[in-house]
Amino acid sequence: MSNNISLVIARSEATKPSIVGRHRKMDGRVASLLAMTMTGIAALPASARADATEDFYKGRTLNMIIGLGEGGGYDFSARLVAQHLGDFLPGKPTIVPRNMPGAGSIAAAEHVYNIAPKDGATIALFQPTFVLEKITDKARKFEPEKFGWIGRVDQAVLVGLVFKSAKAQSIDEIKRTETVLSANAAAGTSATIPWALNRLIGTKFKVILGYSSSAAMGLALERGEADGIGSTSWDYLQTKQEWFDEKKIKVLYTIALERYHEIPDVPTVLELTNVEQDRNVLKLMASTSSIGRAFLTTPGVPPERLAALRASFEKMTKDEGFLDDAKRRKLGVDPMAGDKLQTLMLDVSTQPDAVIEAMKKAVLPPGKE
Repeated sequence: MSNNISLVIARSEATKPSIVGRHRKMDGRVASLLAMTMTGIAALPASARADATEDFYKGRTLNMIIGLGEGGGYDFSARLVAQHLGDFLPGKPTIVPRNMPGAGSIAAAEHVYNIAPKDGATIALFQPTFVLEKITDKARKFEPEKFGWIGRVDQAVLVGLVFKSAKAQSIDEIKRTETVLSANAAAGTSATIPWALNRLIGTKFKVILGYSSSAAMGLALERGEADGIGSTSWDYLQTKQEWFDEKKIKVLYTIALERYHEIPDVPTVLELTNVEQDRNVLKLMASTSSIGRAFLTTPGVPPERLAALRASFEKMTKDEGFLDDAKRRKLGVDPMAGDKLQTLMLDVSTQPDAVIEAMKKAVLPPGKE
């Protein structure tokens, strides 16, 4: 009798679905439901996704973080874009620029990467050397290639110059005579290029840090606080036409891979040395001219919003009203698409270790070797 009861119980347990089995069936149903939901979302027509993007931006105020002080070429370009880009975005949001200078845009880059909401409502413009700063200091709390790159409004035509009152008026003379340069921060080209030239070709630049923008560095020249500027934008110089008219400045070099067409007699920094390793170091530093005045957003922005930002930016750079306004403000327009900028970030981030190590040593402040 007991054996028969045991047999019945055993058969009953054998035919009952196990707890694990029931969970597996439930997990399968949930997975199928999720798959159907995701498929449905992906199958939404483009118009529905566009409507969702427009709903997000409509009536919204976007923040534009400018990683430099007021009054310089980058600031001018950022405010130009802030005024026009909203007209091309779905929902026509308002864009409010805000300057966040500090450490050659590093403070702004870390803020946008780590703190700003990752929803497509933050746009930023940094000094392009922030990319090299990450290469030389892995502790920086951002990854350049992980930002959402929107587009470039203009290449960065950067030059080094001396004022007419400086004792030395050429690179050869500066190899014999100490020349004081105003600069913003240790991470910016206004400091790193002179320091690199001191080590690579023997110039005697003395860099004074702490000026917040090109305008502040220019004022230092006029006050007699400095002999020159290690790096400033060509657009900024266009606002100082009297310097050219009165022959107050001598442009020493361009920080670029090729000579700039408006000053064809001025050499690039690459031309200041014949040593291949040194040229490669300067080439890496000058690559920031291709990044130029590039706009980006936070990592993790929904793909449809990033696509809208990129498409709207591209339309803006081709618009006659925008181009006319840029011309009135004496600002250059030489655009590059966001996806190409994203590729450029990868190229810059994968330079040979030997070149990167040589550059790290070249850009150190004096006494930090």
